[in-house]
Amino acid sequence: MNDRIPDSASILEWCRAYVAKILDVPLAQVDPGVEVDRLGLDSSTAVALIMSLEERLGIELMPEILFDHPTLGGLSKHLASRVAAERGA
Repeated sequence: MNDRIPDSASILEWCRAYVAKILDVPLAQVDPGVEVDRLGLDSSTAVALIMSLEERLGIELMPEILFDHPTLGGLSKHLASRVAAERGA
């Protein structure tokens, strides 16, 4: 990832595209307000999402983060604030 601090909208856009690709569904079908398990992610695809976000954002994440932030919208907002805090923005 570059030095630019991503906002929640850009993180959400990436997450929705990732989930649409991994589930082979249209992007419009990936509702950011629906819990990820209801979207169709199982434990292994959820872990893959978190691992990809770790690499993309350059921060360490635990898979359990989805228990606290079970929707892509909520997760994206949390991650944006966390990245900003960790990078001192």
